[in-house]
Amino acid sequence: MTDTKQRIIGVSETLFFEQGIANIRLQQIADAAEISVGNLAYHFKNKDAIVVAVYENLFLELSNILSQFLMYNQLDGFDKQFSALYNFYKQNNFTFNNLWEIERNYPEIQQEWLSAANKVLLQFKKRIEYNVQNGRFMPEPWKGSYDSLAQNLLLNVNCWIPQQMLRKKPINESLYKKHLWGMLYFIFTDKGKNEFEQTIATFLV
Repeated sequence: MTDTKQRIIGVSETLFFEQGIANIRLQQIADAAEISVGNLAYHFKNKDAIVVAVYENLFLELSNILSQFLMYNQLDGFDKQFSALYNFYKQNNFTFNNLWEIERNYPEIQQEWLSAANKVLLQFKKRIEYNVQNGRFMPEPWKGSYDSLAQNLLLNVNCWIPQQMLRKKPINESLYKKHLWGMLYFIFTDKGKNEFEQTIATFLV
Protein backbone atom coordinates (compact mmCIF):
# COMPACT_ATOMS: atom_id res chain seq x y z
CA MET A 1 0.00 0.00 0.00
CA THR A 2 1.36 3.45 -0.92
CA ASP A 3 2.11 6.06 1.73
CA THR A 4 -0.67 8.25 0.35
CA LYS A 5 -3.27 5.47 0.60
CA GLN A 6 -2.15 4.69 4.12
CA ARG A 7 -2.39 8.37 5.06
CA ILE A 8 -5.91 8.56 3.61
CA ILE A 9 -6.92 5.53 5.66
CA GLY A 10 -5.37 7.00 8.82
CA VAL A 11 -7.09 10.39 8.57
CA SER A 12 -10.36 8.69 7.63
CA GLU A 13 -10.26 6.63 10.83
CA THR A 14 -9.85 9.83 12.84
CA LEU A 15 -12.66 11.63 11.03
CA PHE A 16 -14.98 8.62 11.27
CA PHE A 17 -14.38 8.52 15.02
CA GLU A 18 -14.89 12.24 15.55
CA GLN A 19 -17.92 12.78 13.32
CA GLY A 20 -19.21 9.39 12.12
CA ILE A 21 -18.97 7.85 8.67
CA ALA A 22 -22.24 9.35 7.43
CA ASN A 23 -21.16 12.91 8.22
CA ILE A 24 -17.82 12.89 6.44
CA ARG A 25 -17.34 14.18 2.89
CA LEU A 26 -14.52 13.42 0.49
CA GLN A 27 -13.36 17.04 0.69
CA GLN A 28 -12.83 16.69 4.46
CA ILE A 29 -10.77 13.53 3.97
CA ALA A 30 -8.69 15.17 1.24
CA ASP A 31 -8.08 18.26 3.39
CA ALA A 32 -7.03 16.13 6.36
CA ALA A 33 -4.68 14.09 4.15
CA GLU A 34 -3.35 17.33 2.62
CA ILE A 35 -4.10 16.24 -0.94
CA SER A 36 -6.55 17.35 -3.61
CA VAL A 37 -9.91 15.68 -4.10
CA GLY A 38 -8.66 14.62 -7.53
CA ASN A 39 -5.67 12.88 -5.97
CA LEU A 40 -7.98 11.26 -3.45
CA ALA A 41 -10.23 10.00 -6.27
CA TYR A 42 -7.18 8.52 -7.99
CA HIS A 43 -6.66 6.25 -4.98
CA PHE A 44 -10.30 5.69 -3.98
CA LYS A 45 -13.21 6.21 -6.34
CA ASN A 46 -15.66 7.16 -3.58
CA LYS A 47 -16.19 7.22 0.18
CA ASP A 48 -17.53 3.67 0.24
CA ALA A 49 -14.22 2.46 -1.19
CA ILE A 50 -12.40 4.27 1.62
CA VAL A 51 -14.67 2.70 4.23
CA VAL A 52 -14.00 -0.75 2.78
CA ALA A 53 -10.24 -0.12 2.75
CA VAL A 54 -10.29 1.13 6.34
CA TYR A 55 -12.04 -2.00 7.54
CA GLU A 56 -9.93 -4.32 5.39
CA ASN A 57 -6.90 -2.83 7.12
CA LEU A 58 -8.57 -3.38 10.47
CA PHE A 59 -9.50 -7.01 9.76
CA LEU A 60 -5.96 -7.78 8.62
CA GLU A 61 -4.61 -6.43 11.90
CA LEU A 62 -7.13 -8.47 13.90
CA SER A 63 -6.36 -11.58 11.87
CA ASN A 64 -2.69 -11.21 12.78
CA ILE A 65 -3.64 -11.08 16.46
CA LEU A 66 -5.79 -14.19 16.20
CA SER A 67 -3.11 -16.08 14.29
CA GLN A 68 -0.91 -16.00 17.39
CA PHE A 69 -3.41 -18.13 19.32
CA LEU A 70 -1.51 -21.42 19.07
CA MET A 71 1.75 -19.82 20.18
CA TYR A 72 0.59 -19.08 23.72
CA ASN A 73 -1.69 -21.60 25.41
CA GLN A 74 -0.94 -21.00 29.09
CA LEU A 75 -2.04 -18.11 31.31
CA ASP A 76 0.39 -15.80 29.58
CA GLY A 77 -1.51 -16.61 26.39
CA PHE A 78 -4.61 -14.98 27.84
CA ASP A 79 -2.54 -12.04 29.01
CA LYS A 80 -0.82 -11.52 25.65
CA GLN A 81 -4.15 -11.71 23.86
CA PHE A 82 -5.71 -9.19 26.27
CA SER A 83 -2.80 -6.82 25.60
CA ALA A 84 -3.08 -7.24 21.85
CA LEU A 85 -6.85 -6.68 21.88
CA TYR A 86 -6.50 -3.61 24.10
CA ASN A 87 -4.02 -2.05 21.68
CA PHE A 88 -6.20 -3.01 18.73
CA TYR A 89 -9.33 -1.35 20.10
CA LYS A 90 -7.44 1.65 21.49
CA GLN A 91 -5.90 2.31 18.08
CA ASN A 92 -9.14 1.61 16.20
CA ASN A 93 -11.59 3.40 18.46
CA PHE A 94 -13.37 4.85 15.42
CA THR A 95 -15.25 1.53 15.27
CA PHE A 96 -17.15 2.34 18.46
CA ASN A 97 -18.90 5.34 16.94
CA ASN A 98 -19.84 3.59 13.73
CA LEU A 99 -21.36 0.25 14.77
CA TRP A 100 -24.88 1.07 13.64
CA GLU A 101 -23.72 2.82 10.47
CA ILE A 102 -21.87 -0.34 9.46
CA GLU A 103 -24.87 -2.47 10.44
CA ARG A 104 -27.21 -0.42 8.26
CA ASN A 105 -25.10 0.35 5.22
CA TYR A 106 -22.22 -2.12 4.94
CA PRO A 107 -23.58 -5.65 5.42
CA GLU A 108 -20.44 -7.34 4.09
CA ILE A 109 -18.27 -5.48 6.61
CA GLN A 110 -20.76 -6.28 9.35
CA GLN A 111 -20.59 -9.97 8.45
CA GLU A 112 -16.81 -9.83 8.64
CA TRP A 113 -17.09 -8.23 12.09
CA LEU A 114 -19.34 -11.04 13.26
CA SER A 115 -16.97 -13.65 11.88
CA ALA A 116 -14.01 -12.05 13.66
CA ALA A 117 -15.98 -11.83 16.93
CA ASN A 118 -16.88 -15.50 16.68
CA LYS A 119 -13.20 -16.38 16.21
CA VAL A 120 -12.24 -14.43 19.33
CA LEU A 121 -15.05 -16.13 21.24
CA LEU A 122 -13.91 -19.57 20.10
CA GLN A 123 -10.36 -18.81 21.17
CA PHE A 124 -11.52 -17.71 24.61
CA LYS A 125 -13.49 -20.94 24.96
CA LYS A 126 -10.47 -23.01 23.93
CA ARG A 127 -8.17 -21.11 26.29
CA ILE A 128 -10.54 -21.77 29.19
CA GLU A 129 -10.83 -25.44 28.23
CA TYR A 130 -7.05 -25.80 27.94
CA ASN A 131 -6.46 -24.28 31.39
CA VAL A 132 -9.13 -26.53 32.92
CA GLN A 133 -7.37 -29.56 31.45
CA ASN A 134 -4.03 -28.38 32.82
CA GLY A 135 -5.33 -27.71 36.32
CA ARG A 136 -5.16 -23.91 36.34
CA PHE A 137 -8.94 -23.43 36.16
CA MET A 138 -11.56 -25.36 38.11
CA PRO A 139 -13.87 -27.72 36.20
CA GLU A 140 -17.02 -26.10 34.85
CA PRO A 141 -19.50 -25.79 37.77
CA TRP A 142 -22.49 -26.40 35.50
CA LYS A 143 -22.89 -27.12 31.82
CA GLY A 144 -22.66 -23.97 29.74
CA SER A 145 -21.30 -21.72 32.47
CA TYR A 146 -17.90 -21.36 30.80
CA ASP A 147 -19.56 -20.62 27.47
CA SER A 148 -21.31 -17.74 29.22
CA LEU A 149 -18.00 -16.67 30.77
CA ALA A 150 -16.33 -16.61 27.35
CA GLN A 151 -19.19 -14.53 25.95
CA ASN A 152 -18.91 -12.07 28.84
CA LEU A 153 -15.18 -11.82 28.23
CA LEU A 154 -15.84 -11.00 24.58
CA LEU A 155 -18.41 -8.38 25.52
CA ASN A 156 -16.01 -6.70 27.93
CA VAL A 157 -13.07 -6.90 25.53
CA ASN A 158 -15.19 -5.02 22.98
CA CYS A 159 -16.97 -2.57 25.26
CA TRP A 160 -14.66 -1.66 28.15
CA ILE A 161 -12.91 1.20 26.34
CA PRO A 162 -16.07 2.96 25.05
CA GLN A 163 -17.70 2.57 28.47
CA GLN A 164 -14.71 4.21 30.12
CA MET A 165 -14.83 6.98 27.54
CA LEU A 166 -18.54 7.60 28.13
CA ARG A 167 -18.05 7.67 31.89
CA LYS A 168 -14.93 9.85 31.57
CA LYS A 169 -12.90 7.27 33.44
CA PRO A 170 -9.19 6.43 33.00
CA ILE A 171 -8.20 4.21 30.09
CA ASN A 172 -4.99 2.24 30.16
CA GLU A 173 -3.84 -1.29 29.48
CA SER A 174 -3.34 -2.24 33.12
CA LEU A 175 -6.90 -1.29 34.10
CA TYR A 176 -8.25 -3.08 31.04
CA LYS A 177 -6.45 -6.30 31.87
CA LYS A 178 -7.27 -6.11 35.59
CA HIS A 179 -10.94 -5.93 34.65
CA LEU A 180 -10.69 -8.98 32.39
CA TRP A 181 -8.58 -11.04 34.79
CA GLY A 182 -11.09 -10.19 37.52
CA MET A 183 -13.67 -12.11 35.50
CA LEU A 184 -11.42 -15.18 35.45
CA TYR A 185 -9.87 -15.10 38.91
CA PHE A 186 -12.81 -16.81 40.62
CA ILE A 187 -12.26 -20.00 38.56
CA PHE A 188 -8.55 -20.32 39.38
CA THR A 189 -7.33 -23.40 41.21
CA ASP A 190 -4.52 -22.96 43.74
CA LYS A 191 -2.11 -23.88 40.94
CA GLY A 192 -3.62 -21.23 38.71
CA LYS A 193 -3.53 -18.57 41.44
CA ASN A 194 0.12 -19.26 42.19
CA GLU A 195 1.08 -19.05 38.53
CA PHE A 196 -0.99 -15.91 38.03
CA GLU A 197 0.56 -14.17 41.04
CA GLN A 198 4.07 -15.07 39.93
CA THR A 199 3.84 -14.38 36.21
CA ILE A 200 1.09 -11.82 35.60
CA ALA A 201 -0.26 -10.04 38.69
CA THR A 202 3.05 -8.32 39.51
CA PHE A 203 2.97 -6.59 36.12
CA LEU A 204 -0.59 -5.29 36.52
CA VAL A 205 0.47 -2.13 38.32
